[in-house]
Amino acid sequence: MKKIIITFVLLISFNFAKSQENYKSLVVDFMSAQGQFETFNATIDQMASMMALTLDDSEKELLSKEVMGSLVDLLVPIYKNHFTEQDLKEAVELYKTPIGKKISEKTPIIAQETMQASMQWGMELAEKMKKYMK
Repeated sequence: MKKIIITFVLLISFNFAKSQENYKSLVVDFMSAQGQFETFNATIDQMASMMALTLDDSEKELLSKEVMGSLVDLLVPIYKNHFTEQDLKEAVELYKTPIGKKISEKTPIIAQETMQASMQWGMELAEKMKKYMK
């Protein structure tokens, strides 16, 4: 009886782990299709520039792989709260369409431009909020 229970528990554990890896893979596919990794790489470039840090291609690739892996691990539970596996599969298919590809291509550019505009807006907001400080 103990062997049956142990076998059953191991099978459930294996299936759960396999399911987790499948979902993580779907999240990576979705993020890739959406252009998020390019956006994150642009963020790395911008942060390196702000820190006056010069990275050669191999250093940048190593850093990117290191931080993207940890980022995906942080994001998987968040995506799991909002999207089923089927949702992600359908979204990846959307990004294979012409408009999906355009959105994917433009997302990193828009994110970079938005970041610059947001910084400017934030400085303006801070100035206006100073009026209300007592």
